[in-house]
Amino acid sequence: MEVIAEESREEGVHYASRRMLTAPATRLQRAPSMEVKLAAMAVDLNARLRSADMPVVMQERALRHTRGLLDADPKTRPNPTHMALALKKEFDGAFGVAWHCIVGKSFGSFVTHSSGGFIYFSMDKLSFLLFKTEVRPIPKISPLLQVSSRINSLKK
Repeated sequence: MEVIAEESREEGVHYASRRMLTAPATRLQRAPSMEVKLAAMAVDLNARLRSADMPVVMQERALRHTRGLLDADPKTRPNPTHMALALKKEFDGAFGVAWHCIVGKSFGSFVTHSSGGFIYFSMDKLSFLLFKTEVRPIPKISPLLQVSSRINSLKK
């Protein structure tokens, strides 16, 4: 079985499709690719990958961590804010700072992300948008310039 990403009517949204394709015997004997393993894992975790620009290993981590958060207390309804914070902290700790996470049943978004740092998926009626932005250090202002700017603001 080969998993193919199909574009839906919504522009830029990709859904995994499990269509059987006829393939030569040599192709069937090869080990499955990382993407096929990821798709199988997503099915096992009841996740639906919508779109991603992220290495497969990072996608797997996002899906597994999210499933762990959802399964942590099955008696209570998941809190989207707490889940977003937990997923952000997980990725900040593992892959550096400047990760952002949005979790909810319905939301719109239009974000700019760093290359290789974006995933959008759904799991258990919730949608998850996780992305990384670039962080640039702010140059330090010299103490003389700070005093000068304070004096100018007092004059106004």
